[in-house]
Amino acid sequence: QGVGGETDSNEGVTYEIFLAYNALSTFEDDLNVLLKDMKLHPSIARIQAIPNIDFSTSDYIQKIQSAGATTLDAIIHLAAFSSPWFCENNVSDAWKVNCPVGLLSFGAPITYLSTDQVYEGTKSYYQEDTDETLPVNVYGRTKLAFERVLLGSDTLLSEIELGGNSSSDCKHMPDTKSIPPPNPNSTILRSSLILGGPTPLKNGCRKGSFPSFLQFIESRLKSSTPTDYFINEFRSVVHIKDVLRAIMHFLNKAIERKAGSRRKVEIYNLGGSTRVSRYDIALKLATHLKLDHSTANGVDRPAIGGVPSPPDISMNVGKITNEIEVAKMDGLDEIIEHTFSI
Repeated sequence: QGVGGETDSNEGVTYEIFLAYNALSTFEDDLNVLLKDMKLHPSIARIQAIPNIDFSTSDYIQKIQSAGATTLDAIIHLAAFSSPWFCENNVSDAWKVNCPVGLLSFGAPITYLSTDQVYEGTKSYYQEDTDETLPVNVYGRTKLAFERVLLGSDTLLSEIELGGNSSSDCKHMPDTKSIPPPNPNSTILRSSLILGGPTPLKNGCRKGSFPSFLQFIESRLKSSTPTDYFINEFRSVVHIKDVLRAIMHFLNKAIERKAGSRRKVEIYNLGGSTRVSRYDIALKLATHLKLDHSTANGVDRPAIGGVPSPPDISMNVGKITNEIEVAKMDGLDEIIEHTFSI
């Protein structure tokens, strides 16, 4: 969550940035080391970590405010339970964390990292402004519901979008009558699988043992560990560099808007320029690193059993490419080359 405001001395702009997070045990110490190395003077930016913010509890807004974040100019919302398996087996917590309507009580524009899993996955290159949404799992439904919260919709999910899960999801879906009005300067970014290098934090900032799926593949290839990779699921994998570029773009627009200036909430597909399967990624990385790929096995994802998963949620990314004024979003080749040249 970020806050920007002018100093009393009119000598420039001082930004207060509140980093609210839950289960990242080394984050605050790593952040302090990073800020010391960057020599970021507090007259430029004051950065404060707020640990133990759990959206599944009823007092998370109070905890954020108690830390000093009472009036916000903008919010970057990245928190989520992003494991479809976890969401499917913990529906109540998934709804609370992935659809945190309390954030609207700040009245600030929200840059929201949504997901490509709001699409059904029955075609290629989904277009955000014309193609329908039809998530096939709890994760996708909870993320889509928060999009609708930001859009000010009276209905968070249609009967079709709920599918055969209406009784389970409706029991946990927030009541739209109790949701504060959204800020029309918010932005929704439907992100694909994010790939790239590690964070600049000493102990990292990641889920599991690897910064991204690329490093997992690298480890399996180097250890010659037989690994199955799906060949029948496709996504527009996105470079972390492009994710950060997009977030900064929309954050700046939210902060720098003129008083009284309003626009409608916009939705953007946040993906890369190539449509790939996980097996494609493994082969491409093996070629780049000059590693034997014989232990990388291309397999079909089973059609029956396990958590429902959309087979092809590749996206058309023309809209965001034009908005952030780049020639193209990085494709898999550029992502791998940049990640493993660091």
